[in-house]
Amino acid sequence: MSLMLAMLARSGGNSTLGIILFFAVGALLFFLGFWSYRRYRLLADTPIIPVRSIAMGLTHAHGKATGDDRLTGPLTGAPCFYYWVRVEKFTQGKHGGWTPVSNEMDRRPFYLDDGTAKVLVNAPYAEFNVLQTFCYETGPKLGSKRFVEPSLGVAGPSEQDLQTYLAGAFDRASAALAATNVPGASAAAKTPSVGHTLAVPGISSGGGLSLDFGAHHYRFTEDCLLADRDCTVMGTCVENPNPKDDLDRNLITRGENERTFLISSKSEQKVEKGLRKQALILILVGSLFIIMAAVFALRNAGLL
Repeated sequence: MSLMLAMLARSGGNSTLGIILFFAVGALLFFLGFWSYRRYRLLADTPIIPVRSIAMGLTHAHGKATGDDRLTGPLTGAPCFYYWVRVEKFTQGKHGGWTPVSNEMDRRPFYLDDGTAKVLVNAPYAEFNVLQTFCYETGPKLGSKRFVEPSLGVAGPSEQDLQTYLAGAFDRASAALAATNVPGASAAAKTPSVGHTLAVPGISSGGGLSLDFGAHHYRFTEDCLLADRDCTVMGTCVENPNPKDDLDRNLITRGENERTFLISSKSEQKVEKGLRKQALILILVGSLFIIMAAVFALRNAGLL
């Protein structure tokens, strides 16, 4: 947004490209706002029903996330069916801010069990709104801020554990680069400068770790859909193509016509409030962009 404003400012609002970009971005944000509002209304208006009573089509159910195909949270070691781990580094300067350093996500199908029955949830196609299990923020001026979800009953990773995690992130990024079909990728993955850019800034492939929590501002965050914990699912119920038995004939997934597929471990009120707020912000910002584009277009036409 700041880049677009600067471009229009330099041209006195006469940049046709800038006007088109403003209108396009505004229209996109406006559409996304209404899409968020639609999901909010679906969630608020569709009642939660027992798993044993779900029928084909859009469904809304609540229960515990269970199953044998479990993941392990990379930072906390918590058993889960979904995790998202982000590492960010804060940079100073005019265009400074939080810069992504590492981003890792994985998910597995699980069963939603409410005591009346259970149904398979095809998690790889879902949008997750789940619990933050770990957050660690450190820097030379702010000191350290640390949060571990109390219900896990664990101390969480040490600074050495976090450094080891970042070293592993670099190795995974290098391996992924080397496995591509891009010419020269295998050699590039071994080059310090390329590894530094494509994997994780702060880690040098030639000289080991250069991450210094005392000199730099880092933030580690982990979100998880914890195993054997309550969650709510809104998606489309279809026939399970690979049932294990007669009680495993249904599957909740993203529908072909109704694309809404939400999995949340937060309260319904929090999820609805978040979607409503997101919709309002997107619609307002999108409207502002469209109005600004119209004003500049009218001024260019000599009508203002």
